Amino acid sequence: MSSPREEMACATCLAPLNVLDGDYIHPLSRGDVGHPPVPVPVTQLDTVDRTCDFCGDQHPMWTLRGGSVKVLATSSHTDLLQDMGETWAACVPCMADLDAGKANRVVDRAVRRMRIHDIPFAHTETSKLHQAFLRQRQPGRTLITTTAWPDLNLTPRELPKVRDRLTQFYRGHDDLPATLRISQRHQLADSLDRARLYWIDSKFTELAEHAASHMPAVTASKDLAPGDDGLLVWSRSATARQITAVSWTTGDDTIHAVVYRAIGTGLDDTAMQHLRDELGWLAPMRAFQLRHQQLVDDANHPGCAILLATWLLIAQKAAETVAAEVDKAVRKRYARAKRPLPDVRIVRIRAHTPRQDNASTVTATGTGRTYTSRVWVSGHWRNQAYGKGRALRRPVYIHPFLRGPEDAPIKLSTTVRILDNRNIGKPETSTSE
Repeated sequence: MSSPREEMACATCLAPLNVLDGDYIHPLSRGDVGHPPVPVPVTQLDTVDRTCDFCGDQHPMWTLRGGSVKVLATSSHTDLLQDMGETWAACVPCMADLDAGKANRVVDRAVRRMRIHDIPFAHTETSKLHQAFLRQRQPGRTLITTTAWPDLNLTPRELPKVRDRLTQFYRGHDDLPATLRISQRHQLADSLDRARLYWIDSKFTELAEHAASHMPAVTASKDLAPGDDGLLVWSRSATARQITAVSWTTGDDTIHAVVYRAIGTGLDDTAMQHLRDELGWLAPMRAFQLRHQQLVDDANHPGCAILLATWLLIAQKAAETVAAEVDKAVRKRYARAKRPLPDVRIVRIRAHTPRQDNASTVTATGTGRTYTSRVWVSGHWRNQAYGKGRALRRPVYIHPFLRGPEDAPIKLSTTVRILDNRNIGKPETSTSE
């Protein structure tokens, strides 16, 4: 028996590809996409532009396994046999209706979305297509982790319930894609129960993105993370990978981390409640391990750069953490369960002080070079010695600063991003005269 083909998607448009006469093609439902398919394994992609195979919704949530479905499309010129496979994607509303035994509502949604509800026999033929798959539906379902959802802004007060719903999912029976390589789900849930919760405010998120974009490779160590177990949530999705959160647990010689994306934005109230009850606010995207003394970067551990930059900035004087207020309802719920109150920390850029400015000026002018004007030096990373005998090196982020004597004029020829607690992300731009 031949092994099944690896699922492929188009690298150009991220659409999953179907098989027609042995070749990969774009789904016929998408019409002319304007380019030939460029097949790549979906395991190499953070995002795949799937649609619900039942109704065409753009935010499928679950993969179901059922009967193998092939569709013969005929015309006066040719006959095309399209293999729709035995695994179908289902959106949250369709999944809820299927679980409730209301397959007719799934058909109604499909014909409305395809705008064929007033075509004779459309409902009947669509129902036949669905039933061909559903008659042999197998138990269980697998979470789809590659759907691109609109951004979701989580607040510090929401983090306890976000964490608790995630642990509930890990202890549940719904499957995760094997490509994530998350096997010890109960241990992961236990780690989340112990985790300190970090919420990164918008200014610090921007600083971390800026620092991560040109961060050198980092040597992993046991003290790299701010705690043994943690869940860190940025105020918005960060970097082009749209990462919202990372959880981690530290072992004897390895840091195990899971990268998450935010989910659920844009659903109606009923579907939203189903999703929040079953999964919550976060879906895992990737998992990776950082071995102690291993040199790591975003190329060999996709998604780790923003996490490492955030950790390093927290560890140095760029950050301050303050305790977040815990909701009264959360306090009562934890008290009833006899659980300690969640430890939620807000991470933000440390308040600016004149002393810090002076320190930057001394550092900048202590090189022996004579300056007749002051110039902006962009933010950058510098390796700093630490550890026993100062034999180890760790990147430290140097904030933008003015180099030159305090009484010298500023050279008007530089654009620099100022990232501090008073004025973040606003470029100071001028031109020389």
